[in-house]
Amino acid sequence: MRLTKVLLIDDDEDDYFLTKVVFDQLPTYELSWVSNYNKGITAIRRNQFDVYLVDYRLDNTTGLDLLKEAINSGCKQPIIMLTGKGNSRIDQEAMEIGAADYLIKDQLGVSIVERSIRYAIRQASVLKELQYSEAKYRTIFEEANDPMIITDHTGKIIDMNPAGSRFFGYESNLILNKKSEFLFKSKEEATLFFSSLEEKGALHNFECLMLTKTGTEVSCNLSAFIYTDMKSVSEVFHIMIKDLSYRKSVERESVNLGKMSISEHIARGLGEEVRDPLSTVNLTLDELAAEDCIISSESAQICIEIIKANCDRINQVIKNFISSTETKSLNMQKANVAVIVDHALEAAEDLFAGQDVQLTKQLTPSDVELLLDVAKIKNAIVNVIKNALEAINGFSKEISIVTEINSYAFEITISDNGTGIEPHIQDRIFEPFFSTKLRTVGLGLTHAQRVFVSHGGGIIYKPQRKGSAFVLHLPLDNKGNI
Repeated sequence: MRLTKVLLIDDDEDDYFLTKVVFDQLPTYELSWVSNYNKGITAIRRNQFDVYLVDYRLDNTTGLDLLKEAINSGCKQPIIMLTGKGNSRIDQEAMEIGAADYLIKDQLGVSIVERSIRYAIRQASVLKELQYSEAKYRTIFEEANDPMIITDHTGKIIDMNPAGSRFFGYESNLILNKKSEFLFKSKEEATLFFSSLEEKGALHNFECLMLTKTGTEVSCNLSAFIYTDMKSVSEVFHIMIKDLSYRKSVERESVNLGKMSISEHIARGLGEEVRDPLSTVNLTLDELAAEDCIISSESAQICIEIIKANCDRINQVIKNFISSTETKSLNMQKANVAVIVDHALEAAEDLFAGQDVQLTKQLTPSDVELLLDVAKIKNAIVNVIKNALEAINGFSKEISIVTEINSYAFEITISDNGTGIEPHIQDRIFEPFFSTKLRTVGLGLTHAQRVFVSHGGGIIYKPQRKGSAFVLHLPLDNKGNI
């Protein structure tokens, strides 16, 4: 049977002999002795014993000083304080520092010592397991890819992991002790979330909109549970956040593909139905124009030319409509997306000429190459930049271009400080010929969306506190539709 090794740290040899008498009656314990502070702290740092008994009065210091140094040195073994007389202040201070127990020398007996050591070892073992679990949890918390937040029962933020800081754009030390409801777009959703969590004790798949520091709305899925913090003996809420942006974008793209397919079918049918009557009208006009009575009438000739010009215009509109809806083959080649963005910005410089535009660029250097139709991707980016420029009224024109790479896509975010888009028409912004601006055809975003969707990506509109943002994304595993 393994002996439990105990070290007494006491500068009084008589006290050692008295203590040894007690341990002689405990066959499963082995007592050793050192007589000063330095030898005691050296033995503690070397982890040579299972338990330490430390006298309060020690050399020119106190046992509390040794206790503090031992704890700060990472001592995991239990330390029991000894004193000649009972003192509640010393007792409390020793326990607050980290002593396992506090015993009075005059009251030492076999049963008291044995029980104190046994409980102290058990307590140290439990504490070690808790510390291991806490360290393991902390590692998971710190290294998790998904944002995680810990709040108290009032919603006040106690902690946020690095992924949460990156996701929301806040430094964790600047967000602590703030009410977490400001991360929700809707206070009603925040109230519902916390009340439901308190009522049920755990929540899964709570969908809501959350806000980043820049005011960007993000669709999120929250899972949470209530945990009792044994240190503070209080309930805390652990909240795990899943970004649904990609899933939502895939859903939107699926819907857009369906719309595009329907639009293409309608456009071809409509084109055929309109072109035949237009051809008949044009032939009839040519015959009329050849009549002697019409040839001699200047006003009639003018009217015929006006009719023919409008027929040509209708025909061109139909061509544009069909072109905006049809799926064209792509000239696919491997290309660096970051380089294409640079070329698109160069091509867009003419759009900014004389307009006093403040352009902000945050372009992530990248050597990512994807299968792309370079010309179409470049033109699509230029179209979105042009759309952003046209959305700004006044002279303070600000456009921001940001590129980044996440785990599944290369993203290009184009933002403006314009008037934004009213919520009731946001679902229509990619429709052919739909526009809120004067003297625009309304095909720029339609073309751009179709190009990115045909590459397996898409364009997402994100409302901002001021202006609009369009996120253009291309999947990193893109194969395209050749």
